[in-house]
Amino acid sequence: MPHREYSPSGPRIVVIGGGTGTSTMLTGLKRYPELQLFAIPSGADNGGSTGILRDELGVLPPGDFLQCLCALATDERLRQVIAFRFATGTFEGHTVGNVLLAALEKVCGDPLLAASEAHRIFQVQGRVIPVSACASNLYAELEDGTVIEGEHAIDQPTGERKPIKQCFLSPPSQATTEAITTLRRAHAILFGPGDLFTSSIPPLLVDGVGDAIAECRGHRILTVNLMTKRGETEYYTAQRFCDVINQYIAPAKINAVIVNNAPLPEAILAEYAKAGDQPVQDDLGDSAPFLVHRAPLISGRPTAPVRGDRVRRSLLRHDPHLLATAVLAVLQALSARDNQPLTTVSPS
Repeated sequence: MPHREYSPSGPRIVVIGGGTGTSTMLTGLKRYPELQLFAIPSGADNGGSTGILRDELGVLPPGDFLQCLCALATDERLRQVIAFRFATGTFEGHTVGNVLLAALEKVCGDPLLAASEAHRIFQVQGRVIPVSACASNLYAELEDGTVIEGEHAIDQPTGERKPIKQCFLSPPSQATTEAITTLRRAHAILFGPGDLFTSSIPPLLVDGVGDAIAECRGHRILTVNLMTKRGETEYYTAQRFCDVINQYIAPAKINAVIVNNAPLPEAILAEYAKAGDQPVQDDLGDSAPFLVHRAPLISGRPTAPVRGDRVRRSLLRHDPHLLATAVLAVLQALSARDNQPLTTVSPS
């Protein structure tokens, strides 16, 4: 099928972060063809298939980039193929897309050119932008001074440890010109949902990203996670999520927050409790210094494990269509407040 060229004229929406949460957000927003969609995923992933390809081939981490490409792919069969993960054999644990992205980078000899080529091959509605042309490693400094190296080690704790004090990248990396320009020109920048310190924050640590967010005149919207996560966000409330994001985008601040208000299934909560995870408490009240939008956002279908996947994934996730509806409701409310009408958008 020939690639259909998209020329949307609606608001420029930038989703920044990594992992499944970003993919979920993009999947929902893709239903609105007027939106100009951009994703800036993390470049610090080093777990599972991504970590192996990164270590053995020296390529940019393909995993989060691939999830965004899959979410925005316009051909469903092609999306299924590039997302396919081998469960046995030589390629066990790898997705077709991860291997293809690694091969593209080797053939092109330039990771940014390879990223551009991937859009044509995967028939993408929107743009996925590398946050940096160089891979970097994520580190977490704990409150007792201990330093944890690597996104995967931070994300998958092996025992009890102190809370995270701060995260940083080493070596430092510079944001791509396209990422900076896209952030500056955004009508809205969306943070979350996703693991706070290993998905949402890593792109914010890249040199130039914070300044671009501060220079953006658009809205900054946070979707709060459904659950806490042991080793990352234990005992975090909605306000704590807001505080941490504001810390990493300072001097900018979020001006809207989306929070789920639907009850969570007891059976799934029991599974989370075994790992020490709890629902994120909504403590934002009615007088927060930003718009708070509450709505039912939970997907009705728990996520089943994928054979061959070596990374532990969330069982409970946001529903992409409910999430997209909430984002557009927030944008309409903010535009009405500022007396700046938002271009009308409707699902396809």
